[in-house]
Amino acid sequence: MNFRRLQAFRAVMAEGSVTRAGHAMHISQPAVSRLLADLEADLGVALFARDKGRLIPTPEAELLHQEAELAFSGLERLNDAAQAVRGLRRGQLRIICETVYAEGLLPRLAAAYHAANPDIAIEIDIGPSTRVAEWVALTWYDLGLVVLPMSHPELTLLPLGSRRAVCAVPSDHPLAERASIRPEDLEGQRFISLVSGTPFRSVIDRAFDDAGIKRDIHLEARTQHALCAFVASGAGCTIVDPCLAEDISNPRIAFRRFEPEISWSLALALPRNHRSSMICQDFAAFVERNAGLVMPG
Repeated sequence: MNFRRLQAFRAVMAEGSVTRAGHAMHISQPAVSRLLADLEADLGVALFARDKGRLIPTPEAELLHQEAELAFSGLERLNDAAQAVRGLRRGQLRIICETVYAEGLLPRLAAAYHAANPDIAIEIDIGPSTRVAEWVALTWYDLGLVVLPMSHPELTLLPLGSRRAVCAVPSDHPLAERASIRPEDLEGQRFISLVSGTPFRSVIDRAFDDAGIKRDIHLEARTQHALCAFVASGAGCTIVDPCLAEDISNPRIAFRRFEPEISWSLALALPRNHRSSMICQDFAAFVERNAGLVMPG
């Protein structure tokens, strides 16, 4: 069915005359009449009865008009959706990161972005550090938050800056009285460590090895929030990302600066061989601009 002919039919039904329909469509009256005649020929039915120059819709016209309104309403919704996507007003983001950043840092950034873009749905998932990059490369997620250094031939990395680790100790521990804590201060103390194989564990181990300090490690956990739960119970001391100091409000934990500096860097990871959506690109730019505001270091 010809779209232009259907437009002319709707205009006549809405305006009540061919003349007014022509004005609404910015075409001549004969052009509207020709479009109507062609539509009737296509359908093989009369859509209007002529009575003293007036067009009276037939029952077939009334039925066609109902269906046409439904169809055009759907087209209008489709156009609105296209405009919303083009204007970054509607869509979905799927983000993945390690647990430590999924319980504070990333939700804070996502919430700030969502406040300015309320029709964009945001999903945050978690995964082990070894898998986050792989899953983004496979486009299972739109983007990921990864810990550097790392490389992947199918990823584009957008650095977000460095993170300076802090020491978490029980609030009633003598070390809680200090403004900063050094490796030698933890010698002989019960130390709670991340499990082997994580990028954080490797960096922390290297710092104590460089200082020649042997730690008393009897407790290990896979997540930094679990480390802090151990500290809150008085089980020992640990080293964690600074976002834990903001994520956790527990009077039984004291967070202190650690000297010399232990740091790691974060980056956004996007698929290199898959064009990211405009929304994904906009969110990545937003994070680059605002990460420093919610990333204590």
